[in-house]
Amino acid sequence: MTARRTRRINRLRVTVAAILMLGVCGALVAVVRALPISLAGDITAVAAGFVLSVVAGSLLEWLIHHHVYHGRALPFLGRIYRIHHHGHHHVFFPTWRYVTAGAPRRHPVLGPDVLRLHPPGWPNLLTKLSHFALYLAVGAACVWLPAWLLTGHVAFLASIIAANAVIADLLVRVHDAIHYPDSQRWLQGWGWFRFLDRHHYIHHVDARSNVNFLLPLADWLFGTLRRSLTEAELRGHGSLEQARARPAAVAAGASGG
Repeated sequence: MTARRTRRINRLRVTVAAILMLGVCGALVAVVRALPISLAGDITAVAAGFVLSVVAGSLLEWLIHHHVYHGRALPFLGRIYRIHHHGHHHVFFPTWRYVTAGAPRRHPVLGPDVLRLHPPGWPNLLTKLSHFALYLAVGAACVWLPAWLLTGHVAFLASIIAANAVIADLLVRVHDAIHYPDSQRWLQGWGWFRFLDRHHYIHHVDARSNVNFLLPLADWLFGTLRRSLTEAELRGHGSLEQARARPAAVAAGASGG
């Protein structure tokens, strides 16, 4: 493989943009606190909850993906780093084996052997549900609880919870559709999916870019958004179209039991 073009992340830009995103969330909370008790107020609160969920979700997704999945900011979460950075990117889905035919196979939730994948079945479903639950738990701790404590607005909280559930489901479902195209064929024709597919492939070439998976707002604000590969990267890794044209029969390291 040729050397990939990596970019230094501008910490000052990230800090300023993160403060801006938090400021937007704070402004939305202030708006909801000032809303009258009425149908119009509830509708406005629902809209504010959706916008807050997207902004906060993009910020959290970027921070967790960069600092936990691809970094070692929290040593006690080293298992996640080993599964994602080493296992997912370099063992199971390097750019030359980016897609796999058949149903999704997932890492075991428990046990020492994280560099293997479950076949379809109950252990596989358990891992899928644990991913969904983890995303909900992060949202509950970082978004739901503060939003409720600061506003006490039921419609606002309900909107945030609903949006968080949709985002959590899409995080799992779209990731499956990218790496296991047979599993979610109904998604393949959507323009937004094709954008995310290319967006994520670039991330597999350059892990410091396109850190967001589903909500690339933070990538855009933080300066980590990339829309294309260099000629050298294309020679070394191939294009997304080439990667999708050669699916592996089974992901490397998949367990039969």
